[in-house]
Amino acid sequence: MRKSLTVNILFGIAIFLLIVILTSFVVWWVQPKKKIEIFLLDKTVPTKSRKEHRSFHWLLTYNKVTDSKGDLYKITDYYGFFPESSQRKDFDFKSLTIADVNIFSDSIDLAYYTDLYGVYYNNWYGKNSPKVSPKQKVYGGLNQNDYLLLKKLKNKQKTIITEFSLLNKPTSDLVREKTENLFDFYWEGWIGRYYNNLDTTVNRSFPTWITRLYKQQNTDKWPFKDAGIILIHKYGKVVVLEADKHLNHPCTKIETSNEFVEKYNLPEKINYTNWFDVVSTGETNSIAAEFNVDVNAKGDSILQRYGLNSTFPAIVSHKEDYKFYYFAGDFADNPVVKETAYFKGVKTIERWLNNDKTCNRTNFFWDYYTPLIEGIIKEAKKTKKTE
Repeated sequence: MRKSLTVNILFGIAIFLLIVILTSFVVWWVQPKKKIEIFLLDKTVPTKSRKEHRSFHWLLTYNKVTDSKGDLYKITDYYGFFPESSQRKDFDFKSLTIADVNIFSDSIDLAYYTDLYGVYYNNWYGKNSPKVSPKQKVYGGLNQNDYLLLKKLKNKQKTIITEFSLLNKPTSDLVREKTENLFDFYWEGWIGRYYNNLDTTVNRSFPTWITRLYKQQNTDKWPFKDAGIILIHKYGKVVVLEADKHLNHPCTKIETSNEFVEKYNLPEKINYTNWFDVVSTGETNSIAAEFNVDVNAKGDSILQRYGLNSTFPAIVSHKEDYKFYYFAGDFADNPVVKETAYFKGVKTIERWLNNDKTCNRTNFFWDYYTPLIEGIIKEAKKTKKTE
């Protein structure tokens, strides 16, 4: 009797869950399409998971954003590096031509340059890398045609989103300076990231190139054991801010302006744990959000030694005649399961399940990146209607 009752309960639960899942899919299926032409550029794609733009694609699918023909965007609908076979090390790439620049500047409504750092010989070929410098690129960097498209889109007042690594190496100094002058924001030569464990005997995934550089500069020592923030200058200087010793709070926070909080339904403060860069901006832009490195007196003295502040722009937004955003962090790199994008309501469930307020990357995606991108897409579509 008890066994039969248990079976019936489990069967009932299974049927209920199936109905919920089917209903969720049907609700997603019947929602209206949002047609908007999007150009996506991603040159850092060493694997077919395409993690540097996967979460952006998830949001397009979840919100049923389509191209002008009504077709859903595929994760392969981008320009940049295309890994064909990790075993054979075959690859392809799609680069902008001058003809593309002219066509796309007319046809697209929104451009997103997600990650231009690129793919390098030592990462792509591994142990079988050719006898070249390990930091020599296979493909990457902002080039002249990428810049020209941005310039034309600006002139035509299209929506532009760019983010971390837009201006870093391997982009040439000439293209970087032209892009900085075009949008009136400037890279200060520093990048950084939070790590939850700096002990390399425990954290096996910690980048060896960082420890190598630091040891070269500090009598072959790496004394760090706790969480902390790493800062790296373009000329190789490595600065370490360790929890408790230099930091009141271990990971970086994003603090958002009241205007942006209200406009995009964002939290006023959120922890951020991925790569960032240090930029400044001119008066044509506003600082919509700032990074805050919560240093103590000892940590602050280290920052001052290198001309750094504990707060610096996280989002730069143009003020008036066109929509331009620079995310000074690797915002689009988020852990998501692509198959869940077809079920309406999963966003609410995920936000409820992932409400941990510690240094958690998942929280950033659901609570910050999602409403921000959805809001910008909504604006771009509205602008398209009024043209």
